[in-house]
Amino acid sequence: MSERRTLTTLIRLGRALTDPDADPARDAAQVARRTVQALSEPVQDARAGLRARARDLRDRASQRADERMERLITERRGEQDPEVLALLEQRRAAREARTRQEDARRTLMSSAHTPAQRQVLRAVLDVTPWAGGVPGELRYTQLLDRLAPGGDAAGEMSVHRAIWTLAEAGVLAVSPHGAVTAVPPRAPLALPGTDR
Repeated sequence: MSERRTLTTLIRLGRALTDPDADPARDAAQVARRTVQALSEPVQDARAGLRARARDLRDRASQRADERMERLITERRGEQDPEVLALLEQRRAAREARTRQEDARRTLMSSAHTPAQRQVLRAVLDVTPWAGGVPGELRYTQLLDRLAPGGDAAGEMSVHRAIWTLAEAGVLAVSPHGAVTAVPPRAPLALPGTDR
């Protein structure tokens, strides 16, 4: 391992000495950019995990409060008021829709295996309404600009690899026009003649 580092260092030193266009400020900026990106990935992962846990706790507390409220309303008013029953059904449907969105988001995020894939999926899911995001469109070039700023070749390559790996896995779809969208998770298929 140390021999490889030494060889790599010697190759870089040789290139730096023979490169007439060497710009120390540009090189330092590139090193700083790579360092910031390497340090920000674990922070973003931790932040996303904390947000997901907080959202889950908030949803659980809201669900318990809604169930208690529904029970109190039906005990006091009974089930004869159709307006109350309609409102309760509407709240129940909204709660179930939020649960489905969270499940879809969690399912898709579980298919990401690298930090770059998690970053790509987070960005796409933020503009995917059926997964709890706001409606919008995300283009391939926007993803590259956001996740690999400055045109760093290594950063762009990791984003390209992440997008196409997720697309091959059927998690993302990339249109011919460059729109990147998440593919809704499908229920497992059952064999014909089985009742499961």
